[in-house]
Amino acid sequence: MATFSNLEQATYNLSLSKREVALIAGWERARRKYLTTEDVRRAVGDSVAPTITSSLARKGVLERIGRGVYLVRPFRSLLRPTSSSAPMVLAALLHAEPYYLGGLWALTQHGLTSQQYASSLDAFVARPRRARSLAGAKVVFHLVGPSSLEYGVSETRIEDVTVRLSDSPRTLLDLLDHPKLAGGLGRAVALFVAGSRQVEASKLVEYAARGSRPATCQRLGVLLERAHAPRSMLSMLTNRLEGPRPLTSLVPGPRRGHVNRRWNIVENDRGLDPTAAP
Repeated sequence: MATFSNLEQATYNLSLSKREVALIAGWERARRKYLTTEDVRRAVGDSVAPTITSSLARKGVLERIGRGVYLVRPFRSLLRPTSSSAPMVLAALLHAEPYYLGGLWALTQHGLTSQQYASSLDAFVARPRRARSLAGAKVVFHLVGPSSLEYGVSETRIEDVTVRLSDSPRTLLDLLDHPKLAGGLGRAVALFVAGSRQVEASKLVEYAARGSRPATCQRLGVLLERAHAPRSMLSMLTNRLEGPRPLTSLVPGPRRGHVNRRWNIVENDRGLDPTAAP
């Protein structure tokens, strides 16, 4: 909570009305980090909500991040520049729809890599959105079916806001399903191998059998087979792959190497060093 002197200073500098000061104080007491236009309507009524919203946005108290969604700046930040983290801002933007954050950022969050990925975010959503910059980070939206947002998702708190993100197994599996997240399939496989020692193989199989592409199931089968996963566990993947399976390479490049007939995969990655994955 800001001191009274700070409140007076902010009120003077920004010409906040008593009503606006009371609103901001109430939002701060409630630890509100973002608001919607509907929140403002409920607080002040339909007739004056647009005017007050516009006034507070002009004075820098509210920061528009999307249609009808605003970040709330607390009193203490009105006197000096502050910034919010990109994951928190993105969670505020997407709060009213199914989504999760994944990709390399989630890899870092779960400690599946020693690299710190923070300059870009990947958000999985059920309706199209354009890529944009948000709080200093590049945000890419990936359109997936609604059922893909119903499993392998966990929650964490960032700056008092609930953020939905892929759990550890889903984060790794998404690398194989969406290799562009990692910059290509070869790097995706290397990152997967490096991080897979820390997750339950059974969850990888469960999630893949539930919604991954056939090619992902084939690659996952080979990688888990190498890790000595029980054949009974891998049967869930073979059941998912009933019918003809096209011959697929494990990583991009010449199809030279052992052909794993169970998964119909050319194991052409023997020169891949998983510890070199960035």
